[in-house]
Amino acid sequence: MSSESHTLSNGLYIEADLTVGLAASTLRVHSVDGVLYIDARSFEALQELRAAADSDGLCLLTTLGTESPFTVETPVVVRVRGVSVGYYRPDKRAGRLAESLGIAPFKPSLHGVLRAVVRRVRPPR
Repeated sequence: MSSESHTLSNGLYIEADLTVGLAASTLRVHSVDGVLYIDARSFEALQELRAAADSDGLCLLTTLGTESPFTVETPVVVRVRGVSVGYYRPDKRAGRLAESLGIAPFKPSLHGVLRAVVRRVRPPR
């Protein structure tokens, strides 16, 4: 028996390794060390994913995060051009900016967004 204690929870842990094909782009969704990464080549790809998502599915995720006894326990990092532009952490609230932008429960990284935009204008050498 290990010295670590594991408690039972109503948390959902997500692991994936897949490519999501959209009409004009693709996204890579994969897990590394308990973190789920969503990698996009552009902000437009993220917008396309959001537009293609079934609103019932988005409502379910919102309900799971706020009103349900179940919670998503897997941290999620969203990257554009290899730069982290937002994240979800089960132990942190997204905040007012994320709520006003309509992207909660994801919290934006303004520094990351600026870095990703600069990479679009000036690709790394």
